Amino acid sequence: MSDTSALSAAAQGPNNDSSLEHYTALLNWMVNNGGQLHESVEIAKDERRGVHLQVKKDWKNGVPSNTHIIKTPLTSTMSYFNVIGYSFNTDDGNSVSFSEHGVHFPRIFLEAAGQEESSIFFLIGQYLQGKEGFWYPYIKTLPQPGALTTPLYYEGDDLAWLEGTSLSAAREQKANLLKEKYETVYTELCKAGFDGAEKYTWDLYLWASTIFVSRAFSAKVLSGVIPDRQLPEENVSVLLPFIDILNHRPLAKVEWRAGKESVVFLVLEDVAAGQEISNNYGPRNNEQLMMNYGFCLPNNPCDYRIVSLRAPTGSPLQMARSQQLQMFPGLTKETDDPYYVFNVFYPLIAPDTPMEHSIFSPALFNAVSILAANNRELETLEISEQGIRIPDAYGNSRTILAALSQIIIELITHIVKLRSTAADLQNPGNLKQTHAKIYRDSQIMLSETALVIAAWTLNRARQHNFGGSWEETKQLLGSHMVRVPPGKFPEEIRSRIQVRILERQSVLANNGELFVLDDLLEILPAEMQQPCKTCLQGVAQNAGRAIPMLRGSLEASPFAFPMFLCFIRAAHTAGESSHGTVSLPSRLSKWARCLLENYPVPPEDVLWTLEDEDDEQLLDMFDNVLEGMKLRNGAIFSDLEKFTGEWQGDNWWLSPNWLRWAWMITEQESVQVPEEPLALLAARQPGQGQVMLSTESCLYIPQ
Repeated sequence: MSDTSALSAAAQGPNNDSSLEHYTALLNWMVNNGGQLHESVEIAKDERRGVHLQVKKDWKNGVPSNTHIIKTPLTSTMSYFNVIGYSFNTDDGNSVSFSEHGVHFPRIFLEAAGQEESSIFFLIGQYLQGKEGFWYPYIKTLPQPGALTTPLYYEGDDLAWLEGTSLSAAREQKANLLKEKYETVYTELCKAGFDGAEKYTWDLYLWASTIFVSRAFSAKVLSGVIPDRQLPEENVSVLLPFIDILNHRPLAKVEWRAGKESVVFLVLEDVAAGQEISNNYGPRNNEQLMMNYGFCLPNNPCDYRIVSLRAPTGSPLQMARSQQLQMFPGLTKETDDPYYVFNVFYPLIAPDTPMEHSIFSPALFNAVSILAANNRELETLEISEQGIRIPDAYGNSRTILAALSQIIIELITHIVKLRSTAADLQNPGNLKQTHAKIYRDSQIMLSETALVIAAWTLNRARQHNFGGSWEETKQLLGSHMVRVPPGKFPEEIRSRIQVRILERQSVLANNGELFVLDDLLEILPAEMQQPCKTCLQGVAQNAGRAIPMLRGSLEASPFAFPMFLCFIRAAHTAGESSHGTVSLPSRLSKWARCLLENYPVPPEDVLWTLEDEDDEQLLDMFDNVLEGMKLRNGAIFSDLEKFTGEWQGDNWWLSPNWLRWAWMITEQESVQVPEEPLALLAARQPGQGQVMLSTESCLYIPQ
C-alpha cells in the first residue's frame, strides 16, 4: 500500500458526538506511551472539516516550516509485526518488540492467510476486545462499523447517485473481491480451531479492511528500527494512531520520518495561526478518494479520470502490445496503461509536455491514434520499451486528428451518460449522496473542460487562412471561447483553459489540414476551380436523377471526395508529363505523389472490384451514370481536358478503376469530425444533453 493516512474527518467522523472527548483520550494515551503533539497545535472540530488539527489562534507567529507536529510512538503503531509478536535486538543492544496485545492467531492460520489478511483480522480481534484492548482509545476514534462512507457502504437510494459513474462497476468489483478474500480467510480461521472465530463477521472484515486501505502507511515508516532486509516492500501496512486524524489537502508540503522510537510527522511549509494542519495523501484523484476514503474534493487540482480502453482482439494496438511484450520481456501484461484525462489544473505535468498530452495522457492519445490509424500510417508504427506510437512524419498528423475526433466522441458520451443518469436525482439526502454528487459534478466538469481543449485543436485543423501568429491565435481562441456558454465555467477555470492552450506547444504542427469540398476547390489554381466545380456538380445532378440514394447536394455525395481525388491524380500526372496546361500547387503535387506511392495504381487490363458488396453495387451504378454522360453530355468533361489530359480509353480520369482507387483512399484518408461539439455545453439541466451526435467527413491533406 502507498503512504496514505486518515479518512477525511469531515467525511468520516466516528460518531455524532459534538465533543472531542474521544480525541482528548487518544492524545493522552499517545502521550502516556511516549508520543507528543506540538504545543502550538490543538484539536478542533467544525461542520466543514470535522475533527482536525489546527495551529492555536493565539499562537501569533504560527508554525514555521520543518516543525515536528506529531510524534507517534512505535509502541502504539499497529501492523503485521504485532500480529506475529515480532521482536529483535538492535545493533546498539536495545530490544524492540511489537506486542500482540491479547490477540494470538495460530501459526497455521497466519501462514494460510498471509500478511495483509492477517493484519485485517488482527484489527477485528482488537476491536472485539473493547475497553480491555490496548488500542481501545485509538479504535474509539475510528469511524465505527456501518459509519463509513466509501461506495462499499452505499445502499438503497445511495446507489442511484453512483449510477452511470465508473464507481458503480468499481464498487461491485471490489465488493466481490473482498467477499472472496473474506470467505477464504475466515474458512482458514475456522479450520485452525480458533476460539471465537464466529465473531469475525463479514461486516467487521469490511470495516477493518476499509480502515487499512484508508489510514495505513507503508512499512517504510518502521525503517528506523527494522533493518531493510527484514522490511517487506509490500503487503505490510502500518496504522499510526493520532497522525491519521489529519485531513487531506492536495499538494500540502509534509513529511513522515521514521525514528528509533517514534514516527514523526512534520510540516515543510509555514502554517499561520488558526490554520489547519493538513496531511497529503498523495496526488489522489476523486475516484481514488471516493473508493478508499469515502469523500472527494470539489476543486481537486489532482483530479483525473481513468478511461477504460480495451484493445480489440486482432487490432493493430493489441498486436503491437503483444510484440512489445516479446521485445521487452521485463514489461508485464498486468501493467495498466495510464489512460487518463487530466484536470486543467493538474500540477504534475512536465513543462515541456505538449498541450494535448497535458490533458490526455500520452498513452491514451497514442493508443487511440493507433486504433484510428490507416494502413499507410501503421507501416510507420514505432514500438519501444517506453511505448507504442505513430511517429511524426509527413502525412501522419491525420492520426492526431482522428484520435481527437474519437476522444471528443468519448467525452461527449461520458458527459451525456452522467447527465442522463442524474435526471431523476434530487438534492442529496445524506453525506454519502453529498460526496457522490460532488464526484459526479467534478467528473462532468473534467470532461467538459477537456472537450473545449480537444475541440480547439480540431478547430485549428479546419482553419485554412490561419497563419498561427500570436495575434491570430488569440483572435481565433477568442472566437472559440465565445462558443462556450457564458457562466458555464467559473472564471478561474475558463482562464486556465486559455492559458493551457496559449502556453503549451500543440502536437499538431500545422493548421488547415482538414477539408470539406468547398475548401478543397478553393486550394486549386483559380483557373481550375470553376470548371472542376461545374463538372462535379453536373455529375452529382445526373447521378441523383438516376440513383435515388444520391439525391442531394454535391457536398453530401459520397462521390464528392473520390471524384476530387481522381481529378487531382489526373492533373498531377498530366503536369508531370507536361500534358497539362496548369500545374498544381506544390502542396497538392506532394500529396498526390504520396498517394500514388502508398496506394497501388490500378491496372489497365483488369477491372477492380471492392470487397464490400454494397459499395461495389453503388459504384457500378455510378459507373453507368458516367458512361451515359460521356455519350450524351461529354462536354461537361471536355473543359477539364486541358488539366487532366485527353481521354485515353480505360485511363480516363474517372474510369471505374481510378474511381475505386479514389474510393478506397477516401476511406483511409478522411476523418469523421464531430459537428459542433461545444453545443453540448449549452445543456444545463441533468436530463438535457442527450443530443444527436453527428459527424462530418473531412478529407485530410497534409501541409
